[in-house]
This record gives sequence, structure tokens and C-alpha cells, in this order.
Amino acid sequence: MTFSCKVKAQKNDLKIVCNESTKNDSDYSDVVIIKSCEFKNHSFKSIGTPDYKGRYSYDYELFSNDKDDTLKVNNSDFFNLNAKELEKLINDKLKAEFESNSKIPEISDCMSWIDFRYYKLNEFGISFTYKNQMEFNIDYGIGSACFNVSSSSVIMEISELEKYLK
Repeated sequence: MTFSCKVKAQKNDLKIVCNESTKNDSDYSDVVIIKSCEFKNHSFKSIGTPDYKGRYSYDYELFSNDKDDTLKVNNSDFFNLNAKELEKLINDKLKAEFESNSKIPEISDCMSWIDFRYYKLNEFGISFTYKNQMEFNIDYGIGSACFNVSSSSVIMEISELEKYLK
């Protein structure tokens, strides 16, 4: 009986609740997309702003929610001491994708603009997919002419991430 209670609590602890809304902003041609997700006493917020062609770029924020206050925190505050292992895993996946994409003739010119390097956990934007997977996003900071390769994501199952969570 005690065992099943712990399992139930664990499953509830890993539940992700997301809400998405839009708002009109006269500075943009399309609506701004705001997605907020609650997970493990934290709020993950992503704000998508469109460019003049309707392509979206995102900014990310992470907040810790306790009984009394909501504080903006770094990604590293959400993960435990094994976070360096997670950081390396994400970077390995990004590097494999980068190397593979660099060999595609149609996008190789754009890929050459990316100064690929190792990214720290706090540099990623974190969001969630509609399948309750965690998504680590990185913006390579290259021009809009290469928008289709200007960012990349690594998507991981929550079950893969349990050992990295506080």
C-alpha cells in the first residue's frame, strides 16, 4: 500500500499543465503567442513574436513558485547535481544534428554561419511539447536569411529526465 502511494505521488509530481494564449500587439503583423507551463513547482513561459513574414522567434523564462512568492530562476536551479550530464547529452544531440545538417547541400551555406560550440544549460530556452516532453531550444544568433536553421531543439521524454530533476 505504501509503495503505490509513492508511485501515485511521483506520477502527479511529473504532471505538466500548459496554457497557450495569444495577444494582439500593434508592433507585430501577427499575434504574439504566450505559452505557460506548470511543472514541479515551476512556471515555464515562452513568448513567441512574429517577424514580418509571420515566422516566430521565442524568448523563455523560468520561475520558481513557492507558497509565498514567484521568483525568476536559472535553468540550472531546476535541475539537480547531475545537470552537467544532462547538459552534455543535449550538446551531443545538437552537435550530431549540426554535423548532419552541414552535409545537406541546400542548407550547408547557412550552416556555415553557425559558430557551433558547447552550450551551457542556462543558455537554453525550455518549453514543453503537446506530448508532455521537455524541449531544450537554442538560438544560434544568425541572420533571418537563414531563419530555417537559426535555431535548434532537443526534445526529451520526461521519463528520460527524471534522474536530473530536483
